[in-house]
Amino acid sequence: MADQHPLAADVWVFSPGFESVLVVEHRWRGLVPPGGRVEEGETPREAASRELREETGLDLDLGERPAFAALRSYRSDWPVTLGLSYWAIAETEAALRPEPGQPARWVLIDDHWRTFHPDDARVMRRFVAELCARKETAR
Repeated sequence: MADQHPLAADVWVFSPGFESVLVVEHRWRGLVPPGGRVEEGETPREAASRELREETGLDLDLGERPAFAALRSYRSDWPVTLGLSYWAIAETEAALRPEPGQPARWVLIDDHWRTFHPDDARVMRRFVAELCARKETAR
């Protein structure tokens, strides 16, 4: 039975120069950030970190606050899911250990990659632009 109040978390893993993002190939959602359901007893941030390790083998420091929050509908017979997206930085040469049947790979953030939620890449690009602008202002 589906959760009555589903909560999910994922991680936008960027390359140090923010030109690439790490995605996993989900069997029916296409290329998506590593992530999944928040399990009972864990925070969304803990879930994002766990899912990242499970789906890519990476253990990274995540940003303190989510980069993005969205209400998502995956199927008409499922309740709407609140998804929180955290972010992290990793070298593209980092060794990936993806789950069987769900390969992980880096894609250029400006490329058009097939995903279940087409606005994901646009939202990520906007977040990167805002993050870079804040870093410039802080200098």
